Amino acid sequence: MKILSDHRKIIHLAELIKTEKVYPLSITEGTQSGEIFVDDTEAPDAVLLWHYCGFANIAGNYDERFIEEVMNMMQYPKDGHSGRMALQTDNDIRLRDMILSYPFASVHERYIFRFAGEKYSIPKDMGSRPEEISSDNYELLNGRITPSFSWENKEAFLKHGFGYCLIEDGRMLACSFASGVSKDYVDIGVETSEECRGQGYGKIAAAAMVKEILRRGKLPVWGCDTRNEASMRLARSVGFEIAGTHPWYIYEKPKTSANQ
Repeated sequence: MKILSDHRKIIHLAELIKTEKVYPLSITEGTQSGEIFVDDTEAPDAVLLWHYCGFANIAGNYDERFIEEVMNMMQYPKDGHSGRMALQTDNDIRLRDMILSYPFASVHERYIFRFAGEKYSIPKDMGSRPEEISSDNYELLNGRITPSFSWENKEAFLKHGFGYCLIEDGRMLACSFASGVSKDYVDIGVETSEECRGQGYGKIAAAAMVKEILRRGKLPVWGCDTRNEASMRLARSVGFEIAGTHPWYIYEKPKTSANQ
C-alpha cells in the first residue's frame, strides 16, 4: 500500500463510497486534511481514504492483502488521525468477515440518517441566541466534538468550515459546526457542555447549522453510533430520519483471561 498525492487518480473510486462519504470527499476535494493510500499509484484499483478525525473508508477491488495492510494501520495508527482509525463500511458480509478475522477488531453500528426537512424553530423565549464561530470565540469552545475533532487547526476551520455556538458569561453552553465539508454535503457535529445538557441548547445550535447549510445550497448530514441515543434524538428533532444502520470497525485490545 502506497500514499497517493494525486487525488484525481482515485475520483472514480471515491465516488463508489456511500457510507459517511462527506469525509472522503473532503479529502479528495482538498477541503480537509487526510491521507490517501492505494494498491498502485499508477493505476489504483483499491483505495483507503483516512480523514484527520480518524474516520476511514475503503473502496474499489480490495483483496485480503489490502485489508491486511489496512488492519495493520488500524492496530498501529499513524500520527495525525486523532490516534485512531474508525473504519466506516457498507453492510458487506465478505468485508465484515475479513475484518473480524483479526482478534483486535471490534464492530459497532452507526445510524444512517436521511434529511427530511426542517422540523424545529428556535423558541422566542430562549435567552441565548447562537452566534457564528469566529476567531473571537473559537478558544471558548470545549469538549470532544468541537472543530478540533475534525480540523487540523483553527485557521483551516475558519477558512473552510463554519458553525454556531451559544456563549454566556464567557463560557460555551453548546456549539454546532461543520465537522465534514464537501462540495455538496456538510456533516454536523454538536457538543453541549456537560452541565448544560438536557436544556435545549444543543438543539438551538444544531437548528442554526441546518438553516445555514440549506442557505448555502448544501445537504445537511448527520451520523452517530447507535448507542448514542441523545445524538439520535437531537438529529430527529432538527429534521433527520433514521434510514438504516451500517457497521464501523475500530481497534480494541483483545480481552485476556483473569488467570493470564
